[in-house]
Amino acid sequence: MLLAWTLVSRWAQGHGVTGPMVFLATGLVLSGFADVSLAPEDARTLAELTLVVVLFHDASTVRLAALRRDPWVAVRLLGIGFPLAIVLIAASTAWLLPAIGLAGAVLVAGAITPTDAGLGAATMLDPKVPVRVRRALNVESGLNDGLATPIVLAALAVIVGEVEPGAALPAVLDIGAIPVLAGIGVGVGVGVLGAALLDASYGRRLSTTTTRGIVVLTLPLVAFAVAELTDANGFIAAFLAGIAFGRSSRCLEEEPGSGESLEVAADLLGFVMWVVAGGLVAALFVDGFRWQWLVLAIAALTVLRVVPVALALLGTGFAAPTVLFLGWFGPRGLASIVFGLITLEELGADSALVTDVTGVVGLTVLLSVVLHGATAGPLAGRYGGWVARTHGPIESEPSVEPIPSRGRGLPDR
Repeated sequence: MLLAWTLVSRWAQGHGVTGPMVFLATGLVLSGFADVSLAPEDARTLAELTLVVVLFHDASTVRLAALRRDPWVAVRLLGIGFPLAIVLIAASTAWLLPAIGLAGAVLVAGAITPTDAGLGAATMLDPKVPVRVRRALNVESGLNDGLATPIVLAALAVIVGEVEPGAALPAVLDIGAIPVLAGIGVGVGVGVLGAALLDASYGRRLSTTTTRGIVVLTLPLVAFAVAELTDANGFIAAFLAGIAFGRSSRCLEEEPGSGESLEVAADLLGFVMWVVAGGLVAALFVDGFRWQWLVLAIAALTVLRVVPVALALLGTGFAAPTVLFLGWFGPRGLASIVFGLITLEELGADSALVTDVTGVVGLTVLLSVVLHGATAGPLAGRYGGWVARTHGPIESEPSVEPIPSRGRGLPDR
């Protein structure tokens, strides 16, 4: 499938077929007659490393100096929209699946709220879509999985009895505040130091383009490793290391080829992870199916995403089509898979709560891969055409151009 996809990827993407669609379907089909699963701890490690590499790569394309001029859309989505979505999804889960309890409902919300811009990546590439809209979606997806991590971990701690329910909020702060701050420090430090070392090697001709590519590929793994050793948030560290590295490295700007190995690695890891995810989704239908999973998955991708985004953007002047566009393109992908695997590893496959959590996560990701992958190109074109016709002044304010990976569902420019 990897060979077939790479040979026809540009043609397929032009017809609305994305890489995640192909490899998720591959995992679903293969699971019918072969074992494509991994041990929970191995699957979790693979998923975490994949997410770290993808976050670093996408963050390294952010032009930090220009982003300072227009941070508020992403800040609103993260500071207002994200917490609102967590609350609404948790409340809906507790209502539809009362047996999993409040902690289980919060766990589900933390797992399926983070977005993955790669699944709607055509919106990041289409020049018709205003730059500030594309950038807001990209930055939001880069940071919200790090913000969700302490929520997921605190909910799991309550479920396994490590934390009393009344101490859940302090646990979030304890698990979240310190690791997030440490993750910021680790990320910035690794990114700046890595850029300085790479530039020194590049300037003195101590390395080749190929070996410099290996350096770039290694940096997200270094950031994640240091974060693990210091109890920092590894996802925040990887994303901010990418931002700091992209901002500081002269070599990366003058020699774009040095970043190609990172992009290839992100694509390959992503393909493997989607096959594994397909196997996990297939297992849901073998073990049984509950209609509540489907209702929650649909709601999480639609009303429970659009309403928080709309409330977060009140007062910005964005027109209704822009609010709906930002609300719809909140796809769920690798981060949700990671949190589902963490839950599986922590609680065990025999837990009734795990069945409900992984059921909601699996269906949400499955629907997102299909719906967001199929609609990204057409809706980006229609929305961009609307902006061109109406000349929306708020939408068209200058921002910073995002440069996403072509491999994860994007046609060549």
